[in-house]
Formats: sequence, structure tokens, C-alpha cells
Amino acid sequence: MKVKDLEIDQEVIINVTSYKYKGIQRVHFTGIGKVQKIVFETNLGNRYDYKYFDITVGNKELKEVDGKLELK
Repeated sequence: MKVKDLEIDQEVIINVTSYKYKGIQRVHFTGIGKVQKIVFETNLGNRYDYKYFDITVGNKELKEVDGKLELK
């Protein structure tokens, strides 16, 4: 399965932390402006953490480890 085949809120392991896939979104970066990125979100209890990846990562294969998808 590739990253682009994920469904919204599907869980993926990134750097040993479980993230939910939030799709392709336009994200504002200071000094650059709005850019389309692949977004993952996790709740760390007291705050949310986000991972942003370039659109080209959408073609990357996910590995299945112990029944869970992992992005390396």
C-alpha cells in the first residue's frame, strides 16, 4: 500500500509514534506561503503534533509490521 492510498484518520507509525493520516492540505509556512503537503496528526495528551511531507512521498510504499502500517 502506498501513502496516497490511505484513508482519512487511518493510523500509521512514524518514528515509533502513531499518527493519523489527514490527507493533502494547504499549509502556511512563514516566509514561504501556502504549500500543499501530506499531513499526519497525533495527540500527545497536552498538545497535537503534526508531520508534513512533500507530495512526492505519496508514492512511497508503507511497510506492514505486526499488523500496523509503518512509514520509513
